[in-house]
Order: sequence, then structure tokens, then C-alpha cells
Amino acid sequence: MLPLATAALIITASLAPVPTAAAYYVDPSTGSSSNPGTAGSPWRTLQEVFDSGRTFAAGDVIYLRSGNHGNPVIRGGVASGVRTIKAEAGQTPRMRTLRFQSGATRWTVDGVVVSPQEADGSFTTANLVQFDAGATNDVVQNSQIRAASDSTAAGWANDDWVNRSGTAVMVVGSNNQVLGNQIRNVRNGVMLERTTTAGAGATGAVVRGNSVNHFWEDAFRCKVSGCLLERNSAINSYAVVPPGMENDPPHRDMFQSYRGDGSFTPITNVVLRGNVFISRQGTRYSKIPFQYNGKYTTQGIGAFDGPYDNWTIENNVVMVEVNLAIGLYGMNNSRIVNNTVVPNALGVDSEIRLTNQKDGTPSDNNVIRNNVAHAFNTGAGTNTRHSNNVTVGAAYSTYFVDYAAGNVHLKSGSPAIGFGTTTDAPSTDADGKTRSVPYDAGAYEY
Repeated sequence: MLPLATAALIITASLAPVPTAAAYYVDPSTGSSSNPGTAGSPWRTLQEVFDSGRTFAAGDVIYLRSGNHGNPVIRGGVASGVRTIKAEAGQTPRMRTLRFQSGATRWTVDGVVVSPQEADGSFTTANLVQFDAGATNDVVQNSQIRAASDSTAAGWANDDWVNRSGTAVMVVGSNNQVLGNQIRNVRNGVMLERTTTAGAGATGAVVRGNSVNHFWEDAFRCKVSGCLLERNSAINSYAVVPPGMENDPPHRDMFQSYRGDGSFTPITNVVLRGNVFISRQGTRYSKIPFQYNGKYTTQGIGAFDGPYDNWTIENNVVMVEVNLAIGLYGMNNSRIVNNTVVPNALGVDSEIRLTNQKDGTPSDNNVIRNNVAHAFNTGAGTNTRHSNNVTVGAAYSTYFVDYAAGNVHLKSGSPAIGFGTTTDAPSTDADGKTRSVPYDAGAYEY
């Protein structure tokens, strides 16, 4: 038996209180950097909080109040748990930019506005939100990310867009998440970048439930393996042309993958699921066109210089005005299933294209099933398994509820109802609705 004194020490240690998470408050209007950060005596800005070198434990929450929080750079990591920065209820915290520095780990930022023009009246072509290489397991969610307010951006002409808007979210670190954000008035939406020719970078990124509206280059981009882009949307892509590029304007994409570094390291295990990409719909800004000299309209899903391997492209809706709606160059061992691909009502051509990578090597061993498309152009692929696909041609009123309005849910009596197979198919549709046997073709179950 243990001596009584030793036993008492063990019991005392086992009953020692567990540290509890702390709540802190930041208020640009009434706060001070010398305050303790309580609700009654808040700190002043989030930028000052991190510039001061303060550290935080797992479970801590930093509540932000309305006002300009500057250009905060989030620092510090914990091995487990989460630290949260969020808008206090009823408050609208704004910041010019937001950056997760290398080593920033397990932070969640929730419900803020990142907008330089709305924070301090300035503009920038830099990244509005950035996850550095070495920033891992961080989240930005439920936030509004834009170069400027809608009322300001609506008055922009071509050069205003070039000089006043940049990329909304740049992800270079691994295993970060971008969830449920509203992204507007930007050059690019969410970019998942690589840092080496071997493919290191934003591997493991999850991009889910974001909307990108009013943009002029790419809505989404993934240049790394192991990323998931799910149930996002993009609309209203404008034909902005930087000065000096009038003879060769940048092409625009709803989603784009390319390497651009000269390597032929495959980009693998990418999932594109349940995204809705429409080149133009609803309210637009009147001072900027959708087309440049009648051309250079935005493309849909493009993977341009393989090899790519083991991709899943399912339940997506793509409505653009050029034939390259889904274009896969050097795609191998992948599934292209239950997508709906038809031109925007102002377009006349649209296709699912499977073709060679840049060195002439054909795409190989892919599955193309249950798609509803204006046209298919997949003959360049080898060992392709096709089945249960529907070629719509221009008979849109036969298939869809309201094609002219961009509603491509299946209408009663649509030939796509019950036309699909369960083989290789997702069990839910683009709305998350459970599919029933026999499956329907296209992104939506009737």
C-alpha cells in the first residue's frame, strides 16, 4: 500500500482543475492595446493583437466588433484543438487583408468582411486572404471577401478592375479549408497553388459551399493533388483585358488546373463535385462586358496540361458560351459522371472534351457515364468506358425545367429520367438529394 501522504498527493493531482478556454474581445472604436481584452476592456484591432506577440491556447475565442481591424497576420500553432476568431453577434468586423503566416495552425476565422475599400477606402491587387506555405489546418468560413462593395464595383470600367482587384483567397499551405464564403468583385476566386515541381503546396485543401460572383479571371483553380472542390458556385465572368494584352487577352475559366512549371508530375486525387458554373446570370454590372470583341467568353472546367490521374468529376452543372465546357487534356483513370453540360442560353455550343495532353499522349482508362450534354468529344481517349450518356443537342425545352433562366433540373417527362446507371455513379445529386433506382442522368435527380 502507498503511504497516506503519497496517496493524498495522487488524489490531489487527479482533481487539479483543467484549464478552461478564454474569451477575448477586440473593438476598434473603444479598445486599447493596453487593455486586458475583456468584454468591458477590449483590445483595439486584430492586427495589433497579433503584432503584440500575444499567444492563445486551444479553445480560445477572439470576438471581433465592428470597425477596421487592419491587416492582421495570424501566427502560432497548437498540436490539437482549435482557436477561433469570429464576429461577435450583431457586429461587422472589417479588415483590409487577412494572412495566415507559416506556422499558423488550427485557427478558424468566422464571419468577417475582408474588403480593403470597405475597411479603409483603399484598393489592392494583392491577395485578400492568404494561407502561406507552412500554414496548415486553418479555416476561413462564412465570410465576405471582396475587393470593394457592390455599389463601388458596379461603377468600375476595365482599368479599374485591373488596378483595384486581386485574388480573393490564395492557398499555398496544406490541409486548409475555405468554407461557405461569399466572394465578389475580384480578379480570381479561390486559388490552390503548388510550391514545387513535385507538387507540394495546397495539398489536402477543402473548398466547399463558396460563391464567386463578378470576377474576371478564374473562379477556382487547383494545381495540386488531393484537393476537394464541392458545391461551390460561380457566375458573372467579365471580359477585363489588362493594357497591352488586347491582342491576346487572358482566357477565363470557372475552374482551371495547369502546372505551368515544366514538370510532368501528375496531379492526382482531385474531386470536383456538385459545383454550379454559369458564365452570366441575373444582375450584372453595366460598365464591363461579358465578351471582348465578341469573343473570349469564359470556359468551364479545364484541366489543360496533364498528366492528371484519379480525378472525380461528378454532379457538376456547367453553362458557358464556348464549346470547352469540360475540357480534359491528359486525364487518366478518372470518373466523369452525372454532369449537366449545356451552353448558356446565349451560347450555341458546349461539349465534354477528352483529349491528349500537350506531348500527344492520349487520355486513358476513363469512365464517362450518366452525363447530360449538348455534345461529347471524347474520341481521342483510349480505353474509355462510355455508357448511359444523353446528347441533348438543342432540345433543351424537352429536358429541363427552365433552360433560359439557367434552371436545368429535369422536368416531368424528361428523357434523362431513369436513363442512368448505378455503376460508378454518386448516390446523391448536386442538391444533395438521394438518387433512386433507376438513376437519372445529369447532375439533378428528378
